[in-house]
Order: sequence, then C-alpha cells, then structure tokens
Amino acid sequence: AHPEVTFTHGVASGDVTSSSALLWTRVDQAATLTAEVALDDSFSSIVASESVAATVDNDFTAKVDISRLDPASTYFYRFKADESVSPPGTFRTAPAPETSASVRFAWSSDSDGSGIPSFNNFEVLDRAREENLDFWVYLGDTAYMDTFGPKAETLEAMRAKYKQNREFPALRDLLAVTSTYAIWDDHEVEDNFDGQTVDPTLFANGRQAFQEYMPIREQPAALGFFQTFRWGTDLELFILDERSFRSASVEAICENDLLPTLPAFLRVQLGLAPTPPPGCLGALHDASRTMLGSLQKRRLKSALLQSDATWKIIINEVAIAELFGIPYDRWEGYAAEREEILDFIRARGIKNVLFLTGDLHGNIMTDVRRSILPDPDPITKEFIAGPIAQTTLFESLVALLGSEEAANAFVSLLTSLAPPDCINLNTFAYGVVEIDEGTQNLTVTLKDDTGTAFCSTTLSPS
Repeated sequence: AHPEVTFTHGVASGDVTSSSALLWTRVDQAATLTAEVALDDSFSSIVASESVAATVDNDFTAKVDISRLDPASTYFYRFKADESVSPPGTFRTAPAPETSASVRFAWSSDSDGSGIPSFNNFEVLDRAREENLDFWVYLGDTAYMDTFGPKAETLEAMRAKYKQNREFPALRDLLAVTSTYAIWDDHEVEDNFDGQTVDPTLFANGRQAFQEYMPIREQPAALGFFQTFRWGTDLELFILDERSFRSASVEAICENDLLPTLPAFLRVQLGLAPTPPPGCLGALHDASRTMLGSLQKRRLKSALLQSDATWKIIINEVAIAELFGIPYDRWEGYAAEREEILDFIRARGIKNVLFLTGDLHGNIMTDVRRSILPDPDPITKEFIAGPIAQTTLFESLVALLGSEEAANAFVSLLTSLAPPDCINLNTFAYGVVEIDEGTQNLTVTLKDDTGTAFCSTTLSPS
C-alpha cells in the first residue's frame, strides 16, 4: 500500500468558457486523481467526473479539461485520490456569447514570494477574493526566478518558485474561489527577456514550469500563450504573449539613455543632450522589430476586427501608453509595432478597446495616444495596476535617482506632458472591472492592499 496522497498546493480553475473549464491541482507523489464537478458544495449532484494521472514528469501537478458545462452557471469541484480529497474549489462559466450579463473581475501582477522575509503576505489577493469576482486575471510576473538567492534556471528550481508562492494562503484561497486567466511576463524566465536572444533551455524550463503551475490550456510553443475569451455580449478578452516572439531590446544601442524619446527641449531642461546616442531612435522605430511576432499580430488584428463584443479588453503585460522613462522593455521600445497596432485600432474604427496592464509596479489610468506631441488625440485608454508583492515603482525611482525629491520631480515632469487621469506609484494594488448589463457602462476601480479605492472611472461605450 502506498502512503496516503497529500494535496500540497490547493486547487485552481482557469481558461473558463461558456461550456468548459480547466481544473488544476498538485499532489506529493505519483497518483491517479479523479476530478469531480458538482452543482452544489456538498457534491451530491455530480455532473462530470474525469480521471488524470499526476506524474513525476509534471512535478505531480494535474490538469483536467471539463467540457459540456452550462453557460453562466456556478460549479464546485474537487480532486480525489483513494481516500484523500482535495480542498474544494468553485468557478462560474461565462454567459453564452449572445447573452447580456453583468460581469465583475479583477487583475494585478508582480507577485514575488521569494524574499526572506517576503514583501508581504499577498494581501492584495485576499482583498480581490472578497470582491465576489466572476474571474481573476493574473497578469504576468506570477513568480520571480531572479530576484532573491541564486537565480532559478533548472526546471526543478523554477518549479520551486511557484510552490513558494503557493505557500501564501492568499494565493491558494483566491485561486480556489474563482477562475483565473493567467499570462506570463518576464520574471517567469528572467528579467526583461525576449524570445529572440533568451537561452533556449532557460526559456523551455520557464515555459514548462509556468504551464505546470497555472490553470491554463497547453498550446504549441509556436502559438505562444495568445488566447481570446468571450464573456457574454459585452466583453471579450484578448490575452497577448508579449515575450515568446519579441525581438531583442535596443537598450545597448541607446546606451541606456533614460529618456530617449523625450522631446529635445525637455531633454535639455533635464541637462541631457538634445538627442539620444546616434542610431537609437532609428533602432526604436525599426519596423523589422516586433513584440508580438507576425502570426500573433495577425491573430490579434483578426480577432479585434471580428469581435462584436461591446468592450474589447487587451490583457497586456507591458505598458503601451507613452510614459517616456526607460522605455526599452515596454511597447515604446518597439515603437513601429506600437504605432501599427494603435493605427489599426483607429483606422478600422474598432470601438471600445481598452488595455489592462501590469509590470510597472505602479498604478496609472491614462489615455493612450500615438504620440503626445505630434499626434495627441486619444485612441484608447490604459489601466495599469500592481504590484501584488514587489518593490514599488516609486521606491525604484528613489533608488535610481537618489532621493524622494528627485523621484517626485522626475514623475511630475513626465506626467506634465499628458497628465494621467490618476496615478499612484507607491502602493500594493489591484484593479476591479465591472460592466453593467443595463447601461453597458464599464467602471474601473484601483484599490490598495486594504481594499481602499484610490482611483475610479466609468466609461460609456461609444
């Protein structure tokens, strides 16, 4: 007889559609697990049951794809192994695409549980759990391979980082009570990585660990993690993979210039040369460089054109608004493709496109323009939220510039060009999105780790 199977890191559900859900768990040894899905939390009316093997090859994680579910329905699930039973989880399926329904979801990013002591206890996720969400968007930097202690490079070391994060009850508890749409950013592999120059083994290990530990459907590497999800008549999500196919950064060509795209008159005010190093601006605008790769870019454009959802929300790892400071890893560092995407949205008249973003370790609500000075008409809006548990952007600017005064001056100069609707660069945070089925209005509220709102705006569809 083997020792009793232990469920080590809770349960999770993800990639929910109107008829399906991906269920996840992990155990401490090889075992055959049975997933049960029921209409009630006592599991007296089981509607689906499916077996799956947890094996050493997947680090004893297991995923089950459950289909033939009803739209707009709440389900309960659990896993069993002989006498052992996992904690229960719950999720709600999406409404059918032609059904109008209100929706409420939240997002944040940047959860680094690897510091000793840790930044915090992931309180942002406790507050999100209390929001009665239809789903949660886990928007990149879901684990950090390269911040504390030796860098995680082997598959085993990378898996350990996800397990470390799952030691926080706040993460396990949130994943259990709602479904998740998860996407990676850079720290799941290494800081600021791009698909073109990353070590292929490191990339493969990071990709495998992310897939094993997140409740996502597996896709061929050639397609990356691009997906779209429909939530009734009023919402479609477009989840981008902004790492797998990205061209190399041009930071070195620009000699790490802090503000290469800032207008010359402002550079001079800051005591910089009027222009960045030769070749820098040309490299930033090189049309052969890409963030999405040609296939994903075509898929995004096609999906945006075809969508008849009221609101089209792009789940976007790195900021697309013009923020100027150290732009190399954001959309501004891939200026030609950034302009191509924004021009496409504007020229095709695609209405009510919004960007939800992480990565910045700060919180900003702002208009997205092609360029603040020559072409200032807003094309869309961007909402940036986070971090869950990492150094805030303001703290990083203080470290970089030497004082709080210098950091404040730097931020106020950059925001004076195009004042954001709201900005808070020094708090742990998450964002909540609500769409009201009656009015089709969309409200975004940014909240701190106590659940206190510090920014809110309501948009009506145009």
